[in-house]
Amino acid sequence: MKKALTGLGLFLALVLVVGLAYAAGISYYGDRFLANTKIAKVDVSNLSLEQAQAKVKSEILGHSLDVLENGKELGTVHLKDLEPEFSGEATIQQYFKHQNPNSWLGHFFKGQDFDLSVMTDVKIDRNQVTSKLAELGVDNSKRTPSKDAQISYQEDQGYRLESQEQGNQVDISALREALFEQFEEGHNKLDLKDYYAKPEVTDQNEELQSMMQKIEDASKAKITLKIEDSKETISKAAIQDWIYFDKDNKIIYDQEKIAEYLKRYNDKYSSYVNPRQFRSTNQGIVTVQPGTLGWSIDRAAEAEQIAVDLAAGKDVEREPIVVGSGYGSAGDGIGSTYVEVDLSYQMMYVYIDGKMVISTPIVSGGPQSQTIPGAYAVWGKQRDTSLKGYNWVTKKEYSSPVSYWMPFDHVGQGIHDAPWQPAFGGNLWQTNGSLGCINTPTNVMAQVFDIVEIGTPVIIFW
Repeated sequence: MKKALTGLGLFLALVLVVGLAYAAGISYYGDRFLANTKIAKVDVSNLSLEQAQAKVKSEILGHSLDVLENGKELGTVHLKDLEPEFSGEATIQQYFKHQNPNSWLGHFFKGQDFDLSVMTDVKIDRNQVTSKLAELGVDNSKRTPSKDAQISYQEDQGYRLESQEQGNQVDISALREALFEQFEEGHNKLDLKDYYAKPEVTDQNEELQSMMQKIEDASKAKITLKIEDSKETISKAAIQDWIYFDKDNKIIYDQEKIAEYLKRYNDKYSSYVNPRQFRSTNQGIVTVQPGTLGWSIDRAAEAEQIAVDLAAGKDVEREPIVVGSGYGSAGDGIGSTYVEVDLSYQMMYVYIDGKMVISTPIVSGGPQSQTIPGAYAVWGKQRDTSLKGYNWVTKKEYSSPVSYWMPFDHVGQGIHDAPWQPAFGGNLWQTNGSLGCINTPTNVMAQVFDIVEIGTPVIIFW
């Protein structure tokens, strides 16, 4: 019996000792981190909250990285040199509050690693990273930026999709994040090449691909203009030169450029803008300068129509939109009924259906107000009117009553009777010339007025 009591006493004593030891452990770890505890890979076992906060901050801010570029070492970045702001104390305090001192004994066999979120409590100023890189010789202002893929236009190549180009400027934001990642993962090296700023737009960009397809489709349209007996097909290069995109990436055709392009056809075909050869009564073949007679492509209206045709995306073959007279007529657009004024001979002839019906001497503009040669057409007829204006030779206003008035241009030139002239023909124009009009004997002018219709060509030359 005595032996049994002795054994029980020993057991109770052992339980008491263990209990006291366990209670002592609970008391000890009441204000300390448990054994085998790590925060962000920093061992804080048996440390008070303040000690743990100081140690974690010290070790985290003590990290350093060797910076390389293409295998070449540029220098070392120490986190503490970047003037970091550490605000992880609150996070560490939360870890401390959530541990259970009652489980202190188990921690000797299985510890606890808190995650690395405390690293997010380290703030680094972007300018400090930039400044440190500059110390290592990394200056973005002296580096080549990456180039986005883009659609370009060159006159000799048309539109093309240019691929992106990788530069060597450093993405500071990405590098700043990388510093933390490398520190967290325990790495001690970082290659700048991995943190070059990437092009934001690549040649696989759907929007660019779509725009290029639109350009290609638009360029396939075939626009052919039938100009009198000729055909002119607008080239793909010309069409591409007219293309641009609005804010919604919709193709727009530059009508000003189209109109400018059409000028080549007017220069080549138009009877309105080009000199013409004319068989005169006295001088044989003469060159007559452009005036108001003839036709030309209405470049503004035609440009608008071409833009519509291209937008429709269909092949078109048609005549251009023209203004003036004589389009499609054979020969020089003058025909066989016309008024001929030979300034050299000071003579006027009226031809009807190829037959001369009137021949008369005239007086043209004087030396300081010469009649402007050109191919014109009668655009009006008036009886018994007064011609009024300013005589820039005498510098006086004038008003001259006439019985017959037939204007043929838009600057005041016309054919009319001139009863004040003492004679007609010869060299009288040099001493008693008009302000540009064709002065005609009154009796002859009556005949001219009767047989010459509005629209009749008036051909004037020296």
